[in-house]
Amino acid sequence: MMSARQAAFRAAYRAQIAPAYHGLIHVALIYLIGGSALWYAAQHIHAATLAEWAVVPAVVVLANMFEWFLHAQVMHRPRPGLMGIYNRHTLAHHQFFTQEAPYHDTTRDYRIVFFPPYALIAFLVMASVGGFVLAALWSANAGWFMVCTAAGMYMNYEFFHWCCHVEDDRVLRRLPFINTIRRHHIAHHNTAIMMNRNMNLTYPFSDWLFGTSDLNRGLFGHLFNGYDTRFIRHDLPKVRSGARSAPVMAGE
Repeated sequence: MMSARQAAFRAAYRAQIAPAYHGLIHVALIYLIGGSALWYAAQHIHAATLAEWAVVPAVVVLANMFEWFLHAQVMHRPRPGLMGIYNRHTLAHHQFFTQEAPYHDTTRDYRIVFFPPYALIAFLVMASVGGFVLAALWSANAGWFMVCTAAGMYMNYEFFHWCCHVEDDRVLRRLPFINTIRRHHIAHHNTAIMMNRNMNLTYPFSDWLFGTSDLNRGLFGHLFNGYDTRFIRHDLPKVRSGARSAPVMAGE
């Protein structure tokens, strides 16, 4: 149930969204940029070897770690020069969405669900620099594979995050990985654990690896946990205003 404070914050946040803002255009720009980058890079890959293809899973793991690091050490920590990210995430996103009321209402709320398109451009620039270095040290194919995978992981991130904040889960609850991250991320919006637990937004690999998950399970159990709450750790701090576990999903 939404508190009066959260309702007031949502009203105030929505009031400052530009009248011309359109959530679907916002999303379309992200996937147009990301999809174009992936397509462009893929056109340059020719006769790739098995070793070059291995860049894909390696970059998936590295991107997962980067996602964890950015969330844990920048989005939830006030760092000089990066306060805009901290303010947007910890002070805005986590007030707009709480564990008790984690869902958006209209597409105008996409303004606080999705990153601005320029964040993707910055990420692609970083990936391109890494791809250039990899191409110089190894092969052009390896560099292009890095750019392709980075673009795909960013779009994966945005889609999974949207899945965590959409209310209707009649389909989502049956989809592997998505149902896992949905419970995982809604639990992250628990104010008692949000600064230290459940920092992944795609696959909870790094949360398992670095011991920051709210679950006491192995890697396979983390990846395919779904909505299961039997393995939630018993040593977690208690939320100040309610229950610790994620809200019961429709149909449970």
